[in-house]
Amino acid sequence: EFLAIIGLSGSGKSTLLRCINRLHEISSGTILFRDKDITELKGKELRNHRRDCGMIFQHFNLVKRRSVLENVLSGTLGSMPLWKSLSHQFSDDDIQRAFHNLEIVGISEKAMIRADALSGGQQQRVAIARALMQNPSIILADEPVASLDPATSHSVMNYLEKINKEMGKTVICNLHFLSLVRQYATRAIALKDGVIVFEGLPHEITDERFREIYGEDAVEIHIR
Repeated sequence: EFLAIIGLSGSGKSTLLRCINRLHEISSGTILFRDKDITELKGKELRNHRRDCGMIFQHFNLVKRRSVLENVLSGTLGSMPLWKSLSHQFSDDDIQRAFHNLEIVGISEKAMIRADALSGGQQQRVAIARALMQNPSIILADEPVASLDPATSHSVMNYLEKINKEMGKTVICNLHFLSLVRQYATRAIALKDGVIVFEGLPHEITDERFREIYGEDAVEIHIR
C-alpha cells in the first residue's frame, strides 16, 4: 500500500519512520515487521533489516561534490564487504543496476553530472534511485517534497506512486499537504502528540477531521 502519515510538526511522524528502520530506539512496546518483532535485532540481522528499508530524506542527503551515479551506487555500500565499501569498488552489475534505477526516475542522462548541479526535484529523484539500490521491500519517505515547489512535488510523488504500483514496494510517506495525500495515498494515519488520532481512507479526512488533527485555526493549502 501507499500509506501517508500526516500531522503537525513535532507530532512524531519522523520519529515513527526512524523507529521502523531502527535509527531510533523505542522506549517501550514492540515493532512488528513481517510478523517479527524487530526491536531486539542486533548485528547482521539489524543490518539486513535496515537494507530492507529504503530511506528518503527531506533534504536529499546526497554527497554534493560526487556524481549522480556515485551517489546512487552508495546505496549498495551497506551490502558490500568493508574493504570494498572503503575503496568504492563497484561491480559491473552494480553499475548497470544504478543506471536502471536512474531510468526508473527519469534521470539517467544526468548520471555523470555532479549532484550539486541538479535542481532540488532532480536531487530527490537521485535519492529515490539510491534507495532502490538496496532492493528494499519498503520505502520510508520523510517529507520528501517539503523542500520542493508544487510542480516538482508532483513529479517526485509520481515516481513514488510508480514504485508502489508497478514495482510492488510498500511506501510509507510523511506529508504535510492533504491534497497530495488524497491524490497518491491508499491509506492515511494522522498523529497528534505521538498518538494516532485518525486511520482510514484519505477521502475520509473531512474538514472536521482536519481541524481535529491540525487545530481549529488551521487552513488547508492545496498543491495542484
